This record gives sequence, C-alpha cells and structure tokens, in this order.
Amino acid sequence: MKKIYLFLTVLLCIASCDRVDYGDINVNPYASQEANVDALLRAGTINYFTAGGRFYLSNATLYSQYQSQTQYTDEQRYNEAPGFWGNFYTSLVNLKAVADAPNTDIRGDNSNMVAIAELTSVLIWKKTTDSFGDIPYTEALMQEENPSPAYTPQADIYADLVARTIAAKGMLKASSFTVDADIIYGGNISKWRKFANSMLMSLAMQMSKKDATTALSVFESGLNDPTGPITGNADSFIFVPDTAGNVTNPWSSLRPADFDLSRTLTDAMQGVAGGENITNNTTADNRLAKFSTGGMTGKGLVYGYGDNAGNDSDAKINTAISSPGSDLVVFPASYTHFLIAEYFVIKQNAAQAQAFIKSGIETSYAQWGVAGGSDYAAQRIADAGLTFPGHARVIGEEKWIGLFPNGYAAWAEQRRTGFPALKPSPQPLNAGTLPERFPYPNEESTINSTNYAVGVKGLSPQTDNNSSKVWWNQ
Repeated sequence: MKKIYLFLTVLLCIASCDRVDYGDINVNPYASQEANVDALLRAGTINYFTAGGRFYLSNATLYSQYQSQTQYTDEQRYNEAPGFWGNFYTSLVNLKAVADAPNTDIRGDNSNMVAIAELTSVLIWKKTTDSFGDIPYTEALMQEENPSPAYTPQADIYADLVARTIAAKGMLKASSFTVDADIIYGGNISKWRKFANSMLMSLAMQMSKKDATTALSVFESGLNDPTGPITGNADSFIFVPDTAGNVTNPWSSLRPADFDLSRTLTDAMQGVAGGENITNNTTADNRLAKFSTGGMTGKGLVYGYGDNAGNDSDAKINTAISSPGSDLVVFPASYTHFLIAEYFVIKQNAAQAQAFIKSGIETSYAQWGVAGGSDYAAQRIADAGLTFPGHARVIGEEKWIGLFPNGYAAWAEQRRTGFPALKPSPQPLNAGTLPERFPYPNEESTINSTNYAVGVKGLSPQTDNNSSKVWWNQ
C-alpha cells in the first residue's frame, strides 16, 4: 500500500508541472487587459520634464556657463564623473508602450496619441545622444529581453530621428480623437505639427557639419511645410507643472545656495567692455532683469574656480523661473528664428539673416515681457558687421541668450557653432577643454562591456572622457 501511495504522489507532482491552459479563468472581465496609454503618455512626459539634479539639469547649465557653482565646484571644473541616463530611458519605455499600443481604442483612432509619444521621444533621444554620443538605441527599451543592447552610431540615430519625426507629423490628423493626456499642447494638432517642423530644423542644423546636403534638405522640409514651424510664443513647447498633483518645475529641486548666475552671462548681457564678456555685445539687454535676482546691475559669480573666496556675486536665477509652479520653456519660438537666421547665413543671404536676427530677438523679448527688443536688435545687427562670420557670431550669441535657461540645448548649440566663445575653467579637472559630452554611466563598462567598447570607438579621440567629441562635432 505504501508503494501505491508513493506512485500516486509522483503522478500528482508530474501533473502539477505541466502547462495547462485554463482559458480566461484568471482574467478579471471588468478590468482593462491593455496598457492605459493616457497614463503612459502622462507618466513618460512628466518623468522626463521634472527630472532635476546634476546630469539631468544643472551640469549642462554649468557647461553652457549660465551658472557658476558657489561650493562643491567639481562640475564647473569638468570632473570626469560617469553620467546618468536612467531617467531618459524610463521615460522612453513609457512612450514606446504608447506607440506600440493598438491603433484604436474605445474612443476611436489613436494616431494622434502615437504621434505625440513619438515626437516627445525624438526630443528625449536627441538630448541623450547629444549628451553621450553613440548610445543603445535600436536594441534599447527591450528591458529583460535584451539587458545588454548594442550601441547605435550617432549618425544612424540622427537619420532615424529625422524619419520618425516626419512619420509622426504625417500621423497627426483632425479625425483622430483629442488627446486629453497631452499636457504640452492640450491636443492641439496644429501646434504639434509646428513643433515637428521646428524639431526637423534643429536636427538638421545639429548634423549640418557632417552632411550639409541632407541637412539643408531636412531643414527646408520643416521650414517650407504648409503648417510652418514654431514662430510665435503661443506655440512654444512649454511644460506646465501641476503643483497640486506634486508635479513641479525641475529647477525647484536645486539648492539655490549652491549656484549663482555666472559672471560670463551677466557681463555679456550688461554689455560690459572686457571683464568676462565673451560676446561682442556692448548694449544692455533688458532680459537680464527677468533672468536675475540682481536685476540689470547684479554681478554673477566668476566661473570655474575651485575656491570662491574673495569672488563676490549678487545674482542668482530669478525665482520666477525656478519656483515649483513656474512654467518650463523647453523649445522657445525665438530658437526657430535663430535657426532660420543661421540657415540664411549658409545660403549667404544677409538681408534675410538680419531679418530673422531681428525677429528672433523681438520674439525673445516678448517671451520675457520686456520692452526695447527692436532697439537692441538693431544694435546687434550692427555688431554683426558686413561679413557672414560676423552674422554667425551674433546669431550664436543671441541663440545662447534666447535659450536660457535650457542648458542642454545651449550646450549642444555652443559645441556645434563655437558661439559664444566660452572660456574653459581656469582650474580644470579634465584635459583643460570645454566638455564635449558626459562619460558613459558606470554600469555600462561592467554589465554591457562589449557594446560599451564599441560605443567608445565612435568618439574622437576614442576614450570615454568628457573631452572626446561626438559624431556631429568631429
């Protein structure tokens, strides 16, 4: 009898290990079995735009010399600390889930939802590759299916981002339902089309040194689209916090005591002769009153020193910019004007270049709600002189001011154009040059070492340092 009991026990154990299809016995008929695309779109957007801290916000403002560090000064001296990109990829996973969702739900065609997720993804991917170089892209976002993704060359990433932007723009249509989860434009499809066109123009200019012919073609496709790019402040790409829902401006996460505005910025905007003014501007810029707690006369902190003993400053970023509920302007309309001005420098059309320098400055002045834009623009056009290099310099310098406080965008533009002609830290911890990128995250060299080594080969020189150049700047 004991043998029979033992035999039955073995049979039961074997049966319990078999794969049995129990149909929908464990499925809740009252619960959704698909991802909530509205929640995913909101989560991906909010996670990205609320990220503060060093590598997600402050380091780029230091590299673009919008700010100086008062203490803990290693970042403004270009220490070779490994970067972080986890926030970017987390946001991208959420947005990819939106793009991969079924084409329809109970509300109908969700093409607009997918297009918005794609365009937001393009913005994040551009920031990520601009900051590091070659990155996991084609094989990324598979999570446990591929924990060691290959690195995609930045040239291929840019080509795909252009294609994705064009495809997403084509998906936007009035017949698709309004996207309530769109916290940027509130489901306004025309504004998303304009953003897509401006994004194409930004991508094109960023890669123009490597493939001028393709870049001009892409740029013109955005410029000449019937909807047009972002040119008015009402169409700027703006993230609006929801403090009641604990969604805050990322600037509010920084300790104000740790940062002042840089003397580089305040001298430039005050038109100081000499000093730390690295521009050719000699005219007071009224926007400074909106940028700085020190108004038009406050002095920023000299940039790049390890010890600030004896260095005075009375200018910090204005609390109207850094408060938890303050709007975060991600892609200002003035940026498009300056990109168009640069395009006309390439085409050697001085009159049009000057027209867009003027409109860019006036649009930026209107964004900040200050008077005097036309007079200031006239002086800056005079500063450009009669040469196209002179025009390129003024455009680059005014783009730097117009993008404030978006350090990432300003850093990418400054690396590409060389304007403004920022001076490196006088006490550097790196090779003594302005940073060209962030070193890869520390875990890449350990858990994804083979692909990491391939990524490093895409840099110039082929070392994982912040002085190595990414593809579009080689």
